[in-house]
Amino acid sequence: MAGAADPVQPFGRRGLCPALSAPMRTGDGFLSRVAFEADISPRAMVVLCDLAERHGNGLLDITARGSLQFRGLTPESACALEKDVLALGLPLREGLAVETSPLAGRDDAEIADGCFLADQIRKEADRLALHEKLAAKISIIIDGGGYLSMGELLADIRLKAIRLGSQTFWQLLVGGPESKALNAGLVETDSAVDVVLSLLLYLASKGPVARGRDLDYSSIKAVCGDRLLDRVIKNEAVRAPSSPLGLMVAGTGLFAAGAAPAFGQVRGSDLSRLCRGADTLGIRALRPSPNHSMLFFGSKSACDALLEAAGTSGFVTKAGDARSSIAVCPGAPGCASAFLPTHELAAFASRECASLLDGSFTLHISGCGKGCAHPAPSLLAFCGTVDGLAFSVSGRAGDPPDGILPFAQQRTALSRLARLYEKEHKPGENAATLLARLGGQVIGAALRQDDR
Repeated sequence: MAGAADPVQPFGRRGLCPALSAPMRTGDGFLSRVAFEADISPRAMVVLCDLAERHGNGLLDITARGSLQFRGLTPESACALEKDVLALGLPLREGLAVETSPLAGRDDAEIADGCFLADQIRKEADRLALHEKLAAKISIIIDGGGYLSMGELLADIRLKAIRLGSQTFWQLLVGGPESKALNAGLVETDSAVDVVLSLLLYLASKGPVARGRDLDYSSIKAVCGDRLLDRVIKNEAVRAPSSPLGLMVAGTGLFAAGAAPAFGQVRGSDLSRLCRGADTLGIRALRPSPNHSMLFFGSKSACDALLEAAGTSGFVTKAGDARSSIAVCPGAPGCASAFLPTHELAAFASRECASLLDGSFTLHISGCGKGCAHPAPSLLAFCGTVDGLAFSVSGRAGDPPDGILPFAQQRTALSRLARLYEKEHKPGENAATLLARLGGQVIGAALRQDDR
């Protein structure tokens, strides 16, 4: 049983990121990560899947930010993987992470296309070698609005498009997800790149551990000067993110089919089979996307057919799927820090608590206190520890827990949670409202109750 022994290595620094040229040691070997700045073809993804089988253990992760991870590498095979991936000439992201929606530039609902701003920030950051001077996990989000919300993703610096009358401005937010970030004010489009670069240079001057959360309004105003407009727009309620699943419009005559491997992990052979089918259907472009998903771009008929094939193959294709309401890390044995096999528990939760997992909240199951799969607070989080399975209500994995359960009772606790929902649920009430109404004491008592 996981949890009977300490992990291979304790978690410590959270500022390190695996990369193609800098693989990271994990519980199932070394891990390499790639991210894409543009679409790739299904045929290219088939080759990447083959490389995962050839050089690693065949498992691929799609991360919450849409990166692709190769697992089970050795030091030697990681070097071979890097050489083979680079030979493909794919649009790999290097240096500073500047992210836009995968639908940017082809979303009829967006306020502004942020791709140009993102490209300019990347180019200038590369010229100044800022990624060598900043914290490893520094991220910038350029959110032009539209169908897919970027609000839940953590960002050190965020520009969000705002329309005031006939003019478009960019709201500057720093530190955390959109709902928790500091709203610093507005900048005009012509000043947006300079503002972001000035703030990055300021953070770089503070050392390699400085993050967006370390910025306050006075320091931001001092750095930005008159480029930061006096008009401050009150933070609106962050809209619930649209799920990147199912069929969606992606421009004139073009559609996107969103599918995700269950819990963000898939065998290369299974993903290869899906991508071969996409190519046969005439789909020529895809993009790994936020929330562990993939978007395939093509005609409506091709996307419909692909979604049907993906669903039959076990991929998540609908927002109502209980599996899409669970944030889960690789867990044991894949992660050296994990105290439990998280995917097994998540699969059980998706079956046992299907009614509870209605999409109104995210159930977070973390193998350890790092909480990699869901850094933001969750209405309900389970976390592996040396003492057992900790749970937190409206908190983060790794926060002081509301209680700790023996590992042997983890499935029983989820069954109790399902029964609590069935007993207390009122007609028309979603699960998030129910859990908030019951509160931590009632939920904790239900999880700990003695069934004898």
